[in-house]
Amino acid sequence: MPWRDPPNQSAEYRSRAEKARNQAEQTTDEEARKRLLQDADAWERMAEYEDKHNPPRPVPGIS
Repeated sequence: MPWRDPPNQSAEYRSRAEKARNQAEQTTDEEARKRLLQDADAWERMAEYEDKHNPPRPVPGIS
């Protein structure tokens, strides 16, 4: 049964994008760098989509 109110995952996606960019900075293989940067861009697009279609909701009791 799917969730009726799934949590927003944009922070996780942005974290994965940052990790991919950090790995890209550290690699000397140009093809690997290119793929990692493409992955990072994809994670960022997923985060933007998530924020647009499943905006973060406030947690009750936390201001």
